[in-house]
Amino acid sequence: MIDVGILDRGAAAPLHEQLAHGIRAAVLAGRARGGDVVPSTRALAADLGLARGTVVAAYEILLGEGYLVSRPGGGTTVADIPRAPSVAPTASAPVDVAEAAPVVDLRPGRPGTAGVVDAAWRSAWRRASALEAAPDVTDVTGDPALRAAIAAHLARTRGLAVAPDEVIVTAGTSDAMLLTLLALAPRGPRLRVGIENPGYPRVRSLLDRLGAQAVPIPVRLATGLDLDALEAHRDLDAVIVTPHHHYPLGSRWDAAARSRVLGWAARSGTVVVEDDYDSEFPHGRVPLPPLHLLDPAGVVSIGTLSKVLSPALRCGWIVATGVLRDRLVAAREDLDPTVSQVQQHALALYLAEGALARHTARRRRDYRHRRRLLLDAFAGVDGVTLTATDGGLHAVVLLDDAPPASERAVVDALAARGILVSPLSGYAVPGTAVDLPAGIVFGYAEPSTPALMEAVGWIIAVARNAARVDPDTV
Repeated sequence: MIDVGILDRGAAAPLHEQLAHGIRAAVLAGRARGGDVVPSTRALAADLGLARGTVVAAYEILLGEGYLVSRPGGGTTVADIPRAPSVAPTASAPVDVAEAAPVVDLRPGRPGTAGVVDAAWRSAWRRASALEAAPDVTDVTGDPALRAAIAAHLARTRGLAVAPDEVIVTAGTSDAMLLTLLALAPRGPRLRVGIENPGYPRVRSLLDRLGAQAVPIPVRLATGLDLDALEAHRDLDAVIVTPHHHYPLGSRWDAAARSRVLGWAARSGTVVVEDDYDSEFPHGRVPLPPLHLLDPAGVVSIGTLSKVLSPALRCGWIVATGVLRDRLVAAREDLDPTVSQVQQHALALYLAEGALARHTARRRRDYRHRRRLLLDAFAGVDGVTLTATDGGLHAVVLLDDAPPASERAVVDALAARGILVSPLSGYAVPGTAVDLPAGIVFGYAEPSTPALMEAVGWIIAVARNAARVDPDTV
């Protein structure tokens, strides 16, 4: 039997987390080596006197982190974990970039996909692909079964009492944004849309492609969206916001801010486009209600499966009602649906049978564990501040008191080590005055946990070094 240490039934930590920690420690210490077959969940549960579900939950954590590998027909084995250097990189001297490491892509927007393709996933796609192909698309808003499943999903996870007819299936967030912008009616010669600054760069690209005018609204590091600056505008056709978890700074609107924005939108006749970004992973915070729940007629809500499953799946939705819904349907009719019927059938089965809920619960446990590891790693580190960790799949490292040029130097130094991150300044609207310190943005969901934490060690070393020396020497 694998040595998992002592399990304390009286401890605050759940038994499945204690068990996962013990197996993880055995792997890192070399007591369990790559390729070793671990006991079945039933056998280990019997040996330890635990419920089998406890062992299943622990194995799911370790599979998601990359310490264990499950092979169809081959059981579950210990992953081949590369050993990290015994001495952590120091921050007192410039990093020697000649010691190249394998590429670890920590650019934001990449969820962990381990465990997506399980028995439920394969079953849903097998049954969907066995259906006869329809001669044509009969409903441009999406497969009725998928829209019903999405409505039920939103009712369970976001408290939205949404009718299936109010759901429009899209090929992810970008398609939803494009469709929404095309459906809006400008009051002037061209569409004027308020956007968060800093914010999601692709929104700016879409507006530019459409010839619309992007109106930047400042987002402050400490206080979030500048509501005074927003309320100064009376002629916006729409405003696009991420109220649940701002991208990338991580702030969220409280109840007072939500009420204030919706009141302003009603007075000014502005459509609010709500990107319900990262709502699946609140990391212990009480989720606040979507804006659409507070004002269904004035808010278009956009959601996606990208962060739960994969951006490569290209599937999401728009929720709208009344006149806004009619305009969106008309735009969809002009452009034709963008998601294949086979995919929609498969996802309808996957959601309706509870597989998405189970997968999300597994991912949530994994991401919360990774977040704790990050908080521990950055605790007490001088010269840098870790922020934007109260939800979602990314974090921001602020380079305290470092000159602006140090940001690019840090990004380049990490890239030379095979660690890809994004500069914080890249999220600001070019040519605008944004009160942002130098910093980097990195995702922590996609790589294995050992690879992530090794990369984090280098991030800390390079960032601390940038705070102490001239940026040209990083």
